[in-house]
Amino acid sequence: MSISHQLTQLRRAARWHRRGLAALAAAMATLAILAALRPAPPVTASVVVAAKDLPAGHRLSGTDLELSHLPAELLPRHAVTNPDIAIGETLAAPITRRSVLTRASTVSVALTPGAGELLVPVRIADGSVLGLVHVGDRVTLVTASAESQVITLASRVRVAAVPQQEETGSLSASTDRAMLVVAADRATAERLAAHATADGIGIALG
Repeated sequence: MSISHQLTQLRRAARWHRRGLAALAAAMATLAILAALRPAPPVTASVVVAAKDLPAGHRLSGTDLELSHLPAELLPRHAVTNPDIAIGETLAAPITRRSVLTRASTVSVALTPGAGELLVPVRIADGSVLGLVHVGDRVTLVTASAESQVITLASRVRVAAVPQQEETGSLSASTDRAMLVVAADRATAERLAAHATADGIGIALG
């Protein structure tokens, strides 16, 4: 094989080598551009959610709750991140499965009913009046009959809690209800529970 023929082969090999390197560089540049344009994965946070549908007044246990990883930007304010904090507390309003638990969802176990009393969450027609109500106050709860007659549901029952109403995230456990939790004797508590989700429960202070 002549020297000129060997040089020709070397030049051809060099050209193919350069072409391969150029193709590889172009592919790597394309991948880099795609990676830069690809949106970053959403930031997630570990939060406590309901493992099943739960009614208002339910006392939470470990089997009622589970941890879930959800987009942080969709979470409500004051979302609960540790299930141990919520176990033993009482729900201020009903929540559905997979709803995020917040501090506003529960009534602290420190606000326990007295002897012969039960805690009852009720929805108040005018949530703006809750700013006038404090734990320990005595209130009378009323509603209206089909004939627009005033019906007294509970007289001078003790306010056990005024759950926070602020919720801002898309995965909030609570609804737009304005909730109040009162402590009452069993008969009164059962009467209130029967009307707990009524639209027209009002408060009389004092």
